[in-house]
Amino acid sequence: MNAVVKKQIMDWSKRSAHQWLEQYGLWVRSVKFNVTANPLAILIDQNDKSRVRASRVSMVCEINDFEAVQVSKLLASMHNDSREYLASRAWYLILYYENEWSYLSIAIAHKCSKATIRAEIDKGLAYLDGKIDMLQS
Repeated sequence: MNAVVKKQIMDWSKRSAHQWLEQYGLWVRSVKFNVTANPLAILIDQNDKSRVRASRVSMVCEINDFEAVQVSKLLASMHNDSREYLASRAWYLILYYENEWSYLSIAIAHKCSKATIRAEIDKGLAYLDGKIDMLQS
């Protein structure tokens, strides 16, 4: 039998690199993919309508498995790049978005300043934005 394989195409234009990584981090940390990453956040949001919470915890994971795998591949290609500075920036992005480490935690672990980490993460995001632009064309 000839099975028809539907090839999915990634629509990178839906989000910026920052937004893709935020969503990917939520996807990695969540058990159910279409709910918030934290069940406690759901209960708080359901019971407290008087305030608006803007924390990462209450963000809804809006990417599907295919999109998450594509983001993962993009990060992996950056992390496996022969240029050491790109590999380290990818590692900082992974620690920040996927593992939810703070700038300070990353800085302490890598024995540098918080400002350095913030700058390296920003440079990593700029690099990924450029890669995403190339993938769109």
